[in-house]
Amino acid sequence: MNIRLFALASASVLALGVVGAQAADLTYEPAPVVEAAPAAFNWTGFYLGVHAGAALFDGDYNYGGYQPSDDNTGFIGGVQAGYNWQFDNIVIGAQTDFAYTSAKISDDFVGAENKLNWLGSTTARVGYAFDNLLVYGKGGVAYGQSKIETVGFGDDSQWHVGWTAGVGAEYAFTQNITGLLEYNYVDLGSQDYSFAGNNAASADLTTNVIKAGLNYKF
Repeated sequence: MNIRLFALASASVLALGVVGAQAADLTYEPAPVVEAAPAAFNWTGFYLGVHAGAALFDGDYNYGGYQPSDDNTGFIGGVQAGYNWQFDNIVIGAQTDFAYTSAKISDDFVGAENKLNWLGSTTARVGYAFDNLLVYGKGGVAYGQSKIETVGFGDDSQWHVGWTAGVGAEYAFTQNITGLLEYNYVDLGSQDYSFAGNNAASADLTTNVIKAGLNYKF
């Protein structure tokens, strides 16, 4: 009887030892950590920004039957503000901008110089977002203040109102800072100018604007 009990106890101890050894050989491997993918950039919101570039100024004139055409390039720099709404990948927005320009055209034959002092627009934008890259088209109303100075006949300033259309791309560097590159064609239409009380000239003005800018998105 004692022999049987001893054998049974020995077998039990041996079995426990084998199981314990096998359990000791098992190594613990923690589950891999899955990092969450960064959230896609959302273009919805209000923004303010600045821009600078070049204005390729073109004018067709009529000085009492003399009808010259000329063009010149000047600096442009200003500010913009707008709001975007994003629906899936489609981004719709409204924007207004206003800028100073140094563009001017001179005509030595009549002794006149035309300066495009200010240029602005109010436009709608429609684009497609590739996450933090937005490509878009825009169009709307354009306006600008032009001044013609003459030698011996004084000067006159007029506001022109016309239209504009353009394309651009905007890239989000952070959740708040975006950069843009844009081209716009601007047609300011024709306006009459008076010197010494007479309608002595008319000017039909257009400009091509290439600009880069930065926006802060709120």
